[in-house]
Amino acid sequence: MDNQINQYDAYVIAGDTEEDKLFLETMKSNLESSAFNLRLYIKSRDGPGDFDHQKESEIIMNSCEKIIVVLSRDFTQNEQCMYLLRVAISKSPGFHLRHIIPIHREECLAPSCIRFLTANDYTKEDIRTWFWPRVAACFKKNVINIRTAKKNLPAVVCLPDIIVDSFSSEKQQEWRNN
Repeated sequence: MDNQINQYDAYVIAGDTEEDKLFLETMKSNLESSAFNLRLYIKSRDGPGDFDHQKESEIIMNSCEKIIVVLSRDFTQNEQCMYLLRVAISKSPGFHLRHIIPIHREECLAPSCIRFLTANDYTKEDIRTWFWPRVAACFKKNVINIRTAKKNLPAVVCLPDIIVDSFSSEKQQEWRNN
């Protein structure tokens, strides 16, 4: 067995129901197509047979850029899914790097730890034509990191001298009298 570390664009956390598996097939056929050319780590396909907490955690932390969380009604009852979600949160505790991409496969309540994140909603059939391009857009490399953007700002910003006559005392008196 080789020790080569494979790099993936996203680790997919999903339940193990039949509906989840069908959704993963749809996701795989869309996001891994030549249109988007993403490389997804799907545990049932790419992982070892048995669930190994340490190996899965290492893959999330070291081999994947983002984490796609497929939310369904039974997601919070699945201990493996919740464990992997906690590992994903620990990768970016302040959510500054936007590593987690939630997807609602069906109407459900998201776990409280990611409830404030904007989720891609697959349940809305009228926007499904834009759904996969929208998910793929989360992987664009040109997203500006807030921390690096602040470093590139000039130390002093000089604004032109503008005298706004709306703040003159005459204007204030007119305004008060009306």
